Amino acid sequence: MGGITGALLTGVFAEKAWNGVADGLLYGNPAQLVIQAMVVLAAVLYSALGTFLLLKLVGLFTPLRASPKEEGAGLDVTQHGEEAYTSGEGAILVLSESPPPAPKGRLVGGEA
Repeated sequence: MGGITGALLTGVFAEKAWNGVADGLLYGNPAQLVIQAMVVLAAVLYSALGTFLLLKLVGLFTPLRASPKEEGAGLDVTQHGEEAYTSGEGAILVLSESPPPAPKGRLVGGEA
């Protein structure tokens, strides 16, 4: 965000007396701000495309996301072998592969 802001503000505050090339918006050259905005957009698109392609490449060799069971147990435990909350503050939820079986019969007085 800082780089985008700086690049756009360069198109606003540029002064030919300082940079020897072109004036910015405040010095009568609004086209410089448009040029800066187009360059910022090109850099954002280039970065997004490069990131997408690298993620697809990495995804060919290794999963990019933990399984629902690992997420439920907590990634500290499944990925690092550690537990974040060791004194009872947190809870561990383990997702089972299938739902538990339904009770058979009718419970009367604690007996099935």
